Amino acid sequence: MTEQLNQYELIYVIQPELDNDATKAVDERVSQAIAGNKGEIVSTEIWGQRKLAYPIGRYFEGYYILHNVQMPPAGVSDVERVMRLNENIIRFLVVRKDA
Repeated sequence: MTEQLNQYELIYVIQPELDNDATKAVDERVSQAIAGNKGEIVSTEIWGQRKLAYPIGRYFEGYYILHNVQMPPAGVSDVERVMRLNENIIRFLVVRKDA
């Protein structure tokens, strides 16, 4: 029996002062968490550095990445935990897309 996969939009904001390699390492860690929970990244949009709508801590800008993901519902909480524990991610949001 195959597990049901839901569609999710996952967007997160990375600290703006990280260099390119560190930003890629954060994205790779999130991708590994998705793959580790039987998920698959369908598409990725890198929005790059943008001004935040309001300051978050000491940050006025952030580096935005959007992933469209297929993943079992049980894996979402683990991916959120990985992002919550990563100090380089200043905000994230996971939203289920309706079929």
